[in-house]
Amino acid sequence: MNNVQIESVMLPFGQKIVHDYINEYSKTAELYPYHPYEQESYERRLRWLSEHPHANRAALADGLLAWNTSVGNTHERVRENIEALRQPDTYAVVTGQQAGVLTGPLYTIHKAITALRMAEEQQKRLGVRVVPIFWIAGEDHDYEEANHVYVQTKGGDVEKQRLNHEAAGRTSVTHLVIPQDALHEYIDAFFAEQIETEFTGDLKAHLHTFAKESATLTDFFARTLVWLFGEAGLILIDSAAPFVRVLEQDGFAQVIRRNEELNEAVAVQGQKLTTLGYHRQVETERSSAQFFLYRNGERSGVERLVDGTFRTRDGAVYTEEELLTLLAHDPESFSANVVTRPLMQEWLLPVLAFVGGPGEVAYWGLYARMFAVFGLAMPPVVPRLSFSLLEGAVQKNMRKFDLSTHDVLTKLTEKRDAYLAAQDTLHLDEKFAEVKQQMKELYMPLIEEASGIEQGLRVLGEKNLDKILEQVDFYAKRSQSAFVKKHESSLRQFDRIRTALFPMDKPQERVYNIFGYLNKYGVEWFREFRSYPYDVTSEHLAVRVE
Repeated sequence: MNNVQIESVMLPFGQKIVHDYINEYSKTAELYPYHPYEQESYERRLRWLSEHPHANRAALADGLLAWNTSVGNTHERVRENIEALRQPDTYAVVTGQQAGVLTGPLYTIHKAITALRMAEEQQKRLGVRVVPIFWIAGEDHDYEEANHVYVQTKGGDVEKQRLNHEAAGRTSVTHLVIPQDALHEYIDAFFAEQIETEFTGDLKAHLHTFAKESATLTDFFARTLVWLFGEAGLILIDSAAPFVRVLEQDGFAQVIRRNEELNEAVAVQGQKLTTLGYHRQVETERSSAQFFLYRNGERSGVERLVDGTFRTRDGAVYTEEELLTLLAHDPESFSANVVTRPLMQEWLLPVLAFVGGPGEVAYWGLYARMFAVFGLAMPPVVPRLSFSLLEGAVQKNMRKFDLSTHDVLTKLTEKRDAYLAAQDTLHLDEKFAEVKQQMKELYMPLIEEASGIEQGLRVLGEKNLDKILEQVDFYAKRSQSAFVKKHESSLRQFDRIRTALFPMDKPQERVYNIFGYLNKYGVEWFREFRSYPYDVTSEHLAVRVE
């Protein structure tokens, strides 16, 4: 790549289960059937898939073709990949994310890149067709998570920009109609905080076109992803699409009939997690039915009662047979939750591997026993690639302070403090401490002698000494403040590095949005970034961008 240079850095993982899964797999082997970075895992998974063929490939391909066409994903490679799914020897690397405005945080982009790379990698290694699929979790109703992005403003602050539209109730994002005016206003507000570049006009024009063609946030999200990844062959699927519900009917029927077994499996696996010393990422009650029903336009949770009936959050009660009848006549009334979504993916798609973020990797540790209940096998769960984008200004400041990539990603505060300490050639802190100690040593004998004259002079002398030392501390603080002010320009440069890489004290990829970078560096840069032949490993990738 001409414009992108890559450096690998090992970073710690925040969750113990993810660290052990990646670095000490044997500790987690009871939870995850496959090691994510051993090729034998994918060879074994391929054998299992070939022995358990998917029955609905033709209907799946028809549905995918129609839905992708509806959101403009008509690129030749996409059509070829969808058509390939009709064949029994084509498999998929699946990733996904809830639909978010302007594609949400950077990690959404990183998931798609990982799925593309992994599909390419495994197709070569296994000698079978492997296609990348992005699962849009359109049935989710967490609108507050999807309706905003954070931007670094022209003034250098980090600001939350929220879509000016309120959602009533628990409506799935796919079913939530967004006024086009709100989308257009949002696009303009986003770019109002960006520096005008040669790329700004084109980006805004594309996004405004997508807004005109979109009735929902899922539409807008999908069309934007198509523009960024369609030519690379990324297939999109909306979990709330009607054809998906039809193909999931048998899966929901099994979940209804074997609901108690499902929950028992999850509970037992949860106990195993705890026994092994891990935190349960997903807390779920044994009474949860692990699916939702759409009632009066809202997504309502369902619980299983002790008498075997099912009750929705709004109080409606169904027998098992009534639910099965509703499923047969109106499959779109049903919606998976965080527990049953992996099952639905498995029933629907020939999943060679699932790509997820650290949180997803952690909660998949609950599922292996659940898969087995239904005669399925949990796929390899692969941590998505993680990136930090090091822009030119950041690189310049790194060179100025002789900071390595490892330094800025793991110990920036320590390096900042060390730099400041190195500038203190007068060693003021030590000198003020010495002066205070000398004052004590000179004054205390005098207090002792004076107290021999009158005992009350001891208390007065000690108070007097405290006041003197307070004045020394005051002067020391003023001197330290002046010292810091003298070097505030350099300290601001350290702060700019932090704001670029750890906005709001979080990793860059969890906060910023890809369009801030597209505005500065253009779509051609992004194509190179997207297409680089990354190895799918656990190493963090620092990308130098000019």
